[in-house]
Amino acid sequence: MNSSKKRIYRVEIPVQLDIEQAVKRLPPRTTSRRTEGLIRELADEACKIARPRAVYQLSCSRVIDNTTVEIDDITFTSKILSRLLENQVMVVPFIATIGKELDDMTVPPRDMMRSFCLDAVKIVVLVSAVDYLTEYIKEKHEMPRAALMNPGELEDWPITEQRPLFALFGGAEKRIGVSLTAGGAMKPIKSRSGIVFPNDTGFLSCRLCTQLMCPGRKAEYDPEMVKEYLG
Repeated sequence: MNSSKKRIYRVEIPVQLDIEQAVKRLPPRTTSRRTEGLIRELADEACKIARPRAVYQLSCSRVIDNTTVEIDDITFTSKILSRLLENQVMVVPFIATIGKELDDMTVPPRDMMRSFCLDAVKIVVLVSAVDYLTEYIKEKHEMPRAALMNPGELEDWPITEQRPLFALFGGAEKRIGVSLTAGGAMKPIKSRSGIVFPNDTGFLSCRLCTQLMCPGRKAEYDPEMVKEYLG
């Protein structure tokens, strides 16, 4: 499918900033009344300038084998993705970002605690933006239940898979100020790419993730589920 003929949807995302979640993302043993105060101060400033946004499109998927999937004739390699997209036709690739406005917000380089707090605020804005986008897609495109996969989240679908995902958009990511560096990282740094797809099983990639101390974890690691998908 020629990307130039596909409709690219752009979404302006409202800023959502949960102070409690930002505090949880601070390094262990650093939380205190002072750090919570810093989080609130930085959150107030961030909410004034942040402009989270995203682009997405409706794409067609086809499972080739147990490790390969084609989405709009572009090849992706992942056992888990191949399993999840079996019998799925429509998928929704997306690219989301907190925006250059918030990404450019800085603190004095030697103020490590303020730097940690600002990073936590930016992460929470990004996570909330992706959650909002997922619910927006589900409602707009009549997808009652859905799951989400991000390149780089699991070893089975590495960060290098961002390149083919970006290729799906044919440069449309520039509309929201996002680019992919030669090394495969996104700019702004606090951006995320992925695929939303219909799923009735309640699949959560957290159950396959070995980063056990991740403060953004939504479900416990499940070794039996790892065997099911990767065994």
